[in-house]
Amino acid sequence: MKINIKTVFLLSILILLALLLRVLFEVMFDFYSTKYSFTQFVNIFLHFLLNAIAVLIWLGIVVRVETTPSKLPWLLLLLFEPFIGMTLFLTFGSSFKTSKRYLSHPLIIDGKYLTKEPKTDFEDIKYKQIDSEITDIYKTAYNMTKHHAYLDDSKATVLKNGEKYFPRLIEVLSNAEKFILMEFYIVRADKIGKKVLKILEQKAKDGVEVKLIYDAIGSLFLNRRFMRRLNRSGVEIVVNDKVYFELFNTRLFHRNHRKVTVVDGLVGFIGGMNLGDEYNNASRKYGKFRDTHLELKGKVVNSLTALYFRDWYYSSNEFIDDEKYYKAVAVESKGLVQIIPSGPDFNYPPIRNTYVKMINNAKKSIKIMPPYLALDQEMITSLIIAAQGNVDVSMILP
Repeated sequence: MKINIKTVFLLSILILLALLLRVLFEVMFDFYSTKYSFTQFVNIFLHFLLNAIAVLIWLGIVVRVETTPSKLPWLLLLLFEPFIGMTLFLTFGSSFKTSKRYLSHPLIIDGKYLTKEPKTDFEDIKYKQIDSEITDIYKTAYNMTKHHAYLDDSKATVLKNGEKYFPRLIEVLSNAEKFILMEFYIVRADKIGKKVLKILEQKAKDGVEVKLIYDAIGSLFLNRRFMRRLNRSGVEIVVNDKVYFELFNTRLFHRNHRKVTVVDGLVGFIGGMNLGDEYNNASRKYGKFRDTHLELKGKVVNSLTALYFRDWYYSSNEFIDDEKYYKAVAVESKGLVQIIPSGPDFNYPPIRNTYVKMINNAKKSIKIMPPYLALDQEMITSLIIAAQGNVDVSMILP
């Protein structure tokens, strides 16, 4: 017999409410019978209410779709410290998908923001001519994100470190004629930051449409005076998820770490580097950074544009799908290029799951160089199986 989790959860709530009412009436009867003082009555009632809420939260954690290891710490904390556990869970552990700001933006769900994105038919002869284990990786990502797998019409160029990335970014920005779409987790008004932002300022004055998104936490110490000047020049600025420090607020840890730039719909940049001197290896405080960015050309830039406007819609409540932004043209280049977004708004983590698929399909070698390493058990198992299958597995760790 199939058990409906939602039904069990609702029944549990009803049972707890019934118990609560029963205890309430019994305690009230005892109170009027002078068995309990008013203070004792309040203490008993609040104690029961606290435990009832803890049980509800416990049930809510149990029925979540996450893996058991991610639930266990919360369950143990609730068991031994119910009040502290409830406060911490409701502040930091509640699901992003149940938050008001997620539910009030329905177009970010299931790729609905991809109004200009073609559908990928992996049964098409041109995809069939590629090794099926390669196309299976792209198919997995497509089924999770709905982002098209562009074949032989797009190009990705690796830009190693800020020494390669920033000169190219500045060159492309300086040649912008119609619009600039830019998004960073960290924006600093330091040497490289001001250099880039001043280009945006001048371009806005010249009549180029400029939009900028930055994250409230990542750019917490950004020079607001400088940004107001930028805004007055005509640059449209949106701050992602401003944080109001209060209990039961999930904004603090559900951040957007994307670093996206699109210029005139023809050239795009995406990767690991934010806008700051440390990413240009010009900061004494942070030392040398090893990071990677990609320059994109071709039809795939349309997909990156759609992702940018998805974030603009989430942060500003304005959904933009004007045809004028989707002007990418095909470039001659062999291979598949695909945008794969990820985050707490997806039922399953697309980037992580795509990595698992790639590891499982590997035949010769797996080379990993992450900025952070937090492997779950499934990823560890996949790497062990690959290594035991004579696949050369190696990592460079920071």
